[in-house]
Amino acid sequence: MTAPLKLLIGLLVALGAGWLSHGPLGQGQAFIDTLEGRAKGMVELAALPGVDVNFGRDPLTREAIFTGHANDFQRNGQGEFLGLNERIMLIPGVSGVRWAEDE
Repeated sequence: MTAPLKLLIGLLVALGAGWLSHGPLGQGQAFIDTLEGRAKGMVELAALPGVDVNFGRDPLTREAIFTGHANDFQRNGQGEFLGLNERIMLIPGVSGVRWAEDE
């Protein structure tokens, strides 16, 4: 068996294992559920009524999507005071944040 063929077989096996783990076996959904739970806890600690956070489900994304109203200071903070965007970005696994009303 040639080296390129071995590499191709290894690549296909790795891609298949990843697809099984994150797709039919539900590990991707469980990971997003964990991120969303931590993010919702962070929003609750910030005590911003009417602000909610969710993550994309179809397709699964690690980007936090906020809904509701928050002013610039509440969103971005200032100096040593972290805003909600920065607090959420501190959660390991979150890739980004955006506000739905900004679209």
